[in-house]
Amino acid sequence: MAKKFTNSDPYDADLDAMWAMISDRDYWTQKYESMGATNLSFDQFNVGDDALTVTSQREVPADLPGFAKKIIGETNHVTQTERWTRSGDGAHCDITIAVKNVPGGTTGTMDMRSSGAGTVWDADFDIKISLPLVGGKLEGVMLDETRANFVTEKTFNDSWLASH
Repeated sequence: MAKKFTNSDPYDADLDAMWAMISDRDYWTQKYESMGATNLSFDQFNVGDDALTVTSQREVPADLPGFAKKIIGETNHVTQTERWTRSGDGAHCDITIAVKNVPGGTTGTMDMRSSGAGTVWDADFDIKISLPLVGGKLEGVMLDETRANFVTEKTFNDSWLASH
């Protein structure tokens, strides 16, 4: 059974500033590096006025319990694709995240919407690992990591927006 992750973060920046942030390749590089990623590469980085597609691959430290490290290893090789479209006072993203050697992964959506002078960034993910006996435990671990990553990413985003 899949685990559900939802999150909502308010930002003091307007949608134009948020769009400019996610459209900047340096933003993605610095964000992932701040989260401990190594061997980062971009398979796609296509930016348009109202569309953005980013496919990245990276190695991330595996903060996993012993049983999971036996299956996945000390690091995770992550492939992530985000397909953003902007329309009116909002932006929508379809996202997929896959971890090498782990059947299943994360799928979901993210939405940015104007809220007063700022923006709210919402996320709604399903985390599904198809491994007998340990899949549910791994989903729980990935859910915890996703929560922690969103806290780290919010801090990074606030800093980026304040300095750009």
